[in-house]
Amino acid sequence: MNLTEFDLKALLVFDAVMAERSTTKAGYRLTMSQPAVSSTLKRLRFALKDELFIRGTDGMRPTSRALELAAPIRQALTQLREALKPVEFVPATSRAFVTG
Repeated sequence: MNLTEFDLKALLVFDAVMAERSTTKAGYRLTMSQPAVSSTLKRLRFALKDELFIRGTDGMRPTSRALELAAPIRQALTQLREALKPVEFVPATSRAFVTG
């Protein structure tokens, strides 16, 4: 898979659908419309060459491939969130020198 053409939002959608088992509920979680979630999921299915989720009477059931991907995707998203958290500036401990 070419990561330069990959959409990070697709991983967020995957994670939300995995947790919610519903494209509608995943949309609420991500503040996206259900059609936008479905469209993103369609692109991810094409990229990964797997259905990922099968619609059933009890919601979206993950395929075996989706189950394999769930933990690594969740871990990657957690690491990204941690890495991108804002750093609190504490003047008393700062070594920066400002003139002016």
